[in-house]
Amino acid sequence: MEADQGLVEERVHIGEDCLELSALSPEELTVMRAWIRRINGAAYPQPFLVEGPPGHFRLYVGDAAERVRTERGIQ
Repeated sequence: MEADQGLVEERVHIGEDCLELSALSPEELTVMRAWIRRINGAAYPQPFLVEGPPGHFRLYVGDAAERVRTERGIQ
């Protein structure tokens, strides 16, 4: 169980305005990229999920989601 806790710390970081996630395998990367298409659809104004750099994702909610969505020119 301790090894799992260390793994979580490397993969997830709670930032000031977002939750940062890192994919460790090609399978996880595929799932995360599919989530981007689902989460960022027109029907959902938030949360907002972005990738960058490759394999590293940030999930924004609330005011932060609206700010990032606007910065990226997404209505």
